[in-house]
Amino acid sequence: MLPRLVIHNTISLDGSTTGFTANLDVHYGILGSYEPDAMIVGSNTAKKGTQFFCEKIPPEEEADFKKPEILPEDTRAYWMIADSRGILEGMMHVFRRSEYCKDVIVLVSEKTPEPYLNYLRERNYDFIQTGAERVDVRQALEIANEKYGFKLVVSDSGGVLNSILLEQGLVEEISLVLTPEIVGKNGTNLFRGIEKGGIQLELVRNEIVEKKYVHLVYRVLKA
Repeated sequence: MLPRLVIHNTISLDGSTTGFTANLDVHYGILGSYEPDAMIVGSNTAKKGTQFFCEKIPPEEEADFKKPEILPEDTRAYWMIADSRGILEGMMHVFRRSEYCKDVIVLVSEKTPEPYLNYLRERNYDFIQTGAERVDVRQALEIANEKYGFKLVVSDSGGVLNSILLEQGLVEEISLVLTPEIVGKNGTNLFRGIEKGGIQLELVRNEIVEKKYVHLVYRVLKA
């Protein structure tokens, strides 16, 4: 059984995720209002995101090798990071330390390097291994629902992962914060990875936020 999946992102007027400074208070304030059980993030987005947590990757400490104690009243979301190539080796403790993260669950594939899996095991990270070359996201979400009881997952990622989620028909809703800025030809389109278009949407909500931003919510219509 699949959890409900929502894509959330902040984009420019011309659909770019880069080339402007996003309002993180607005972005994460809206994301938090969904009260997700987990957030799913691609490895490239996660790697770029380390700059928001620290200027440089800090050295690991003894506590980074232990799974954090999770209290029943902890309402933070788990972070599911898709990293089949193991590019986040040596960085994972940055996310685990975040005040917004309950703990990290890593999504890997059969081709993920064994040294990286050992790195995760030594530090007591849960990981879900699905897919041959790349992560089978559908199966990973099914396992997360069964193993952890996740009912709502929000994607806070870039174009690669979000395009995969849409093309595989896993997304129920798209939440976009529209920033009043045009990036131009150097922009990075949010859904640039979709090869087959024609995905139909229905607008279910639109509101002005802080007299500057527009929050748009679309329901993805199933074929």
